[in-house]
Amino acid sequence: MILGNTVFKMEKMKSLMNTYWMLCDAVHQANDFYCDQLMAIMFSLFVQVTIKSYFFFLHVRAGYMVGMTMDAVWVLVLICYAILVANSSTHITYSADNTAVMICKLINKDLDPSFRKQLEGFLLQLPHHNARFSARGFFQIHNETLTSMAGAVTTYLVILIQFQTEK
Repeated sequence: MILGNTVFKMEKMKSLMNTYWMLCDAVHQANDFYCDQLMAIMFSLFVQVTIKSYFFFLHVRAGYMVGMTMDAVWVLVLICYAILVANSSTHITYSADNTAVMICKLINKDLDPSFRKQLEGFLLQLPHHNARFSARGFFQIHNETLTSMAGAVTTYLVILIQFQTEK
């Protein structure tokens, strides 16, 4: 009974390892195919949020409620779109990164030595095959990217507003 349970666990773990490699391959293929689109989307979102936020400021300053409302809605829509893109990538990355944690926990249990050796080999290969989406290889798409974008948008917005107030 115990031998059959061990064989079942080994087969299940081999299946999970194969699934991980398939996930990595899928992410690499998606990066190859969509990296240009991801770069264009992220750059476009950055520029559009910056411009719409600037025009929002101008409409607030002028007291033009219709323009202010439209620009505020557009900024919110663009931010939601950026969050959607980044969250999808972050969830895949998080799931792939959880694999290493699961393997470490499993290695510490009482296992067959050959199976333990397979898991250790798999664990050593994980850092070299990560499942991360990137924009043309320039930067990775994840939630931290949104923080960086927000900082850059704020910086450019402050610069644009300072030029406006000097006139």
